[in-house]
Amino acid sequence: MPNNSSRNLHWQQFIHLACARFAASNTAIGIEVASLLLPFSKTHPTWNDIPNTLPLAASINAINDDEFRKAMAQIGAYLTWVERGVFSNSEDVNRAYIELVGPEGVKFSDQFRFGIYWQQAHTFYPKHRHDALELYHIISGTALWQRGDQDFKPQTPGASFEHLDRIDHALKTKDEDLLAIWAWRGDLSFDNYTMDA
Repeated sequence: MPNNSSRNLHWQQFIHLACARFAASNTAIGIEVASLLLPFSKTHPTWNDIPNTLPLAASINAINDDEFRKAMAQIGAYLTWVERGVFSNSEDVNRAYIELVGPEGVKFSDQFRFGIYWQQAHTFYPKHRHDALELYHIISGTALWQRGDQDFKPQTPGASFEHLDRIDHALKTKDEDLLAIWAWRGDLSFDNYTMDA
């Protein structure tokens, strides 16, 4: 089991890698968040002593960047994730997220939200919308994403894409679990978040 010193080093590495990927997205959100996020590499979260039981191993093992994979393997299990209930096709928890930095994050910021999202294979996340500007970057797993009423399009590991404010979006996983990092800018409130039944 890694100690806190080792986790802190992997946290720092994870933040640097996430910043690099957001900056490389060539999106305004990605470039802004990378700049705001970087100082948080010098802070450290409070680690759980007992690892969580989320089934993250397959998603982490599928990360094709060795450094990113090692960092996620060291920190992912020792953070407190928000386990979301099922939608309609599983009796188990089939999605979870963690806000690492933000108004409700492991580390506080009122300028942006940044975190990790996991969704199990064969899960449908219905159309939803919010006032925030959102950026996703896929770390592992190919998933089908929909914007508005457009057709679902596959997004593969390494893809970065935005959801602009109040634009409906949905996602489906097929045979692979999805692991992604995400960020919000603009209106960070969940007050206007809605999801179709």
